[in-house]
Amino acid sequence: MNTTSDVLRVLGALATIVVGAIHLQQYADFISDVPTIGVLFVLNGLGAGVLAIMLATRAASLAAAGAIALSAGSLVSIAISMTENGLFDYVEPDFRAPVVIAVVAEVAAIVLLSACLVARRRPASAKGARTLEHRLSADGRLRAGRQR
Repeated sequence: MNTTSDVLRVLGALATIVVGAIHLQQYADFISDVPTIGVLFVLNGLGAGVLAIMLATRAASLAAAGAIALSAGSLVSIAISMTENGLFDYVEPDFRAPVVIAVVAEVAAIVLLSACLVARRRPASAKGARTLEHRLSADGRLRAGRQR
């Protein structure tokens, strides 16, 4: 871990693992009996695990985007399930401790992994600016061709 993006990526992966673990724990506790929602909790848990592992590979940017989407989808789902009609007829009764932990982990994953993607992109942008700078001739005109 040498860069800011590495630290953000690891912390984002940990937050994503917490998101998945909470969903699997809630499935085992009582959600398994709820049609449709139970299956979605298992898929969320497994998806979070796969994405957390992928965050350690060359596909880290894709995994970060996936984990952001998974966390955002979970937040939207919890918000819908707190309404009168619920989500697939499941209404979350209140902000129980596992719900609060999941919401905090989901927000953390979104913030950390978004910052990771920005941090990973910044050096490329700076390099592009330097390349353009080097391509300017002494009179300020852009030279044609690639610099090596």
